[in-house]
Amino acid sequence: MPLTIQPLIDLANTDLELQTNIFSRTHLERQIDTARSVVDKHQKLFEQKNGDISLLNNEGSEVKKNIQIQEQLIVRLDEQVPKIRNEKEFAASKSQLEEARKLLGMLEEKMLELDMKKEDLDQEVEAINTELSESNSAFQEKTAGLLKKHEKVEKKISKLEPRRDRLLKKLPQKIKHFYERCQLSGISTPVCAIRDKSCSGCHMVLLPQLVNELMANPNSHKNCPYCSRILYFPEVEEVVES
Repeated sequence: MPLTIQPLIDLANTDLELQTNIFSRTHLERQIDTARSVVDKHQKLFEQKNGDISLLNNEGSEVKKNIQIQEQLIVRLDEQVPKIRNEKEFAASKSQLEEARKLLGMLEEKMLELDMKKEDLDQEVEAINTELSESNSAFQEKTAGLLKKHEKVEKKISKLEPRRDRLLKKLPQKIKHFYERCQLSGISTPVCAIRDKSCSGCHMVLLPQLVNELMANPNSHKNCPYCSRILYFPEVEEVVES
């Protein structure tokens, strides 16, 4: 085929291959993200429960301090009350002792409640940690192949993008500007072949006259009347009979 149309065809084929690989990359990334979301869910829950345990530990430390304060107060009052001779002071100190014992009982109940909560949380964290380990293993196993495919696709894209840029520079300025406008407007394949008498970009059936013109002169190109893409008629491979 004459070279005048070949850069356009090469660009179309490169664009198609590039878009196919970009689609594959997006699909692989979604699969990897879906697999990772299970791990992230368990990781988030694991961190949340550990945070709850940390809060309980802090609260428990505060309660323990208050228990020690009340125990020290009770010991001191137990020693002082029998020695008090003033009736009013005796009554006041005895009342203070009773309040201290009452508060100590409440604090001990609170400490027991916190210990029970922490025990439950420890069991939850252990179970979640097991699930996290299992989901991590499943993620590694499932994504090992996906990551290899993703790396392969990335390498293809890294080769195709500069090739597309080189081919674009070979085109006439008018076509180059049209191509760039299409790219900016979201049309990823501005150059398309005619397939089954239709534009392979928008898939609209073309007028026979346009198809016949390009078929008669495969070295020419025209714009699709529906989507404005540049159309060309692909070279038909000759079948050699053996």
